[in-house]
Amino acid sequence: MNLNLTFTTEIVSNILSTDSVSQQVLRFTVFDYGIFIALLVVSVLIGIYFGFCSKIKQDNVEEYILGGKSMPKFPVAASLIATSVSGISLLGVPTDIYAYGTQIWFFVFSAVVVGLTLHYLYLPVFQDMQLTSSFSYLERRFDRVVRLTASFVYALSALFLVPVVIYVPALAFSQVSGINLHLITPILCIVCIFYTTVGGLRAVVWSDTVQFLLMIAAILAIIALGVIDVGSFLEVWRRAERGDRLIFFNMNPDPTQRTSFWCVTLGLTTNWIAVFGINQACIQRFLAVPTREAAKNSLKIYIFGLIIINSLACFIGLLMYAKYESCDPVTTKQVEKLDQIVPFYVMDAGGKIPGLPGLFIVGVFSAALSTMSSSLNTLAGTIYEDFIRPFRPNASEQSSSSVMKAIVVVLGVVVIAVVFVVEKMGSIIQMAVSCSGVISGSVMGMFTLGMISSKANTKGVVSGVIVSISCMITLWISSLGKLQYEYLPFRNDGCDEGVLPPNSTWIHLPSPKDDNLPYIYRISFMYYSLIGLVIFVVVAYSVSLLTGGGTVTDQRLLTPFARCKKDLNSHIKLKVQISQHPLLDDSAKDKV
Repeated sequence: MNLNLTFTTEIVSNILSTDSVSQQVLRFTVFDYGIFIALLVVSVLIGIYFGFCSKIKQDNVEEYILGGKSMPKFPVAASLIATSVSGISLLGVPTDIYAYGTQIWFFVFSAVVVGLTLHYLYLPVFQDMQLTSSFSYLERRFDRVVRLTASFVYALSALFLVPVVIYVPALAFSQVSGINLHLITPILCIVCIFYTTVGGLRAVVWSDTVQFLLMIAAILAIIALGVIDVGSFLEVWRRAERGDRLIFFNMNPDPTQRTSFWCVTLGLTTNWIAVFGINQACIQRFLAVPTREAAKNSLKIYIFGLIIINSLACFIGLLMYAKYESCDPVTTKQVEKLDQIVPFYVMDAGGKIPGLPGLFIVGVFSAALSTMSSSLNTLAGTIYEDFIRPFRPNASEQSSSSVMKAIVVVLGVVVIAVVFVVEKMGSIIQMAVSCSGVISGSVMGMFTLGMISSKANTKGVVSGVIVSISCMITLWISSLGKLQYEYLPFRNDGCDEGVLPPNSTWIHLPSPKDDNLPYIYRISFMYYSLIGLVIFVVVAYSVSLLTGGGTVTDQRLLTPFARCKKDLNSHIKLKVQISQHPLLDDSAKDKV
């Protein structure tokens, strides 16, 4: 079959405006609403339990932020996976596969690199220091100016990304319920704000665990039904191959390509290290377990789960294409926009089983609640520790905990306000990767340069952050709404009679790249984090050398392979000698 058949704009217009288009309305049943409401109730009850009923009270900073450093490894790993996956993966990844092919599936490489860099580069330093905030590391390594810079950048990044995370499930729920997403969004946020505020990290982690299990159940059920509907796994693969969806080694080096082997393995990997690796929410959980061995085990479960969940999401994209190979629901206007095709597919494929679509949408909401609650909890701790505590040096632990809870509420209100802006920012994956990519390069650069180079100093790091973020925001804003990509062709020759004009075979929805846009603004959004990292390192290292370089007073501030063994051994020997001094009591020895 000729894949190069195209239609004129007039024919496409006629197709999209025809009165004979089948408007298949697929909506939630009472069972689906029941499951959805049950999730919200369970999340609220978990918050109430840890906030008011548990023997362990959320009335001090360490308990509220780190769960008393006594969290079990499986809930911590499940929470990490649920936080990292979010609705962006469950809705955005299948949609991306459906419209652009499987090249993005190479994120498996990115996940492995995230695990290795965390294990060998970042975690050893954070575990040695055992600090409440990962940004405390930057204060020890450089000074307070760098810490505040990093905290501000992180808060900015979270406030960019969390509204996208919330918008995604609201869009899905709107598709299957008919309820305006602007009404759904505040309800979702209020529930999340409540259990995060009153329950602290314990409520967040255990809510995440419940939501993670629901998410897994929903994904597996939909995949099973989809395979049965198509016939077999092999048939899914055949149909994807016929539609040219199987793309794994697009080696085109052109940086304006939306997704290529290089985009994913270089650009997306850099983004994932910053977002899923050295993100304060992730580090906070690794520090919440009691031992290093537990942290390493949690990391292994986390990376494995990240690969499996995202791979299952990719396969759902292939299932969708297999089902709609010859009758695309977007061009027939059965869904208003491409980003709503996943909930449409779930209702179409699983609607015959009462409650199954509700379970899947609950999984999407669970992922969003997990990401939002983790971000709010982490942001509250970061803002309090870095910007408020210095002005309240004598505040009690209970008072500090109350202030952080108030911060969660304020941040939640800000997120609700910002979420109404994100619907104009392109596809789900494009929104998420570009929003995080603007900031993530400089965040990764600060920690990485600090841990591997003793020559980096404050002037260099601050200069690198300012230049990198300024350049990336300029690039992002200049291409916002203009960086569009052509979908792979959709077929409509198998639709019911009368849905489309006769002889319709392939349709390209109009979404070409704007060739009039300057070349630099046409660079793929997947490279944003890598570009930001390169700009940061070049500027930060150069300025550091020009201003005299830096010094490292404690070798634990460097990653193990960068440490000076002689200095480290002398440091340890001195601490042992001090701790054995006969005039020190036991408590003083423990502090040493």
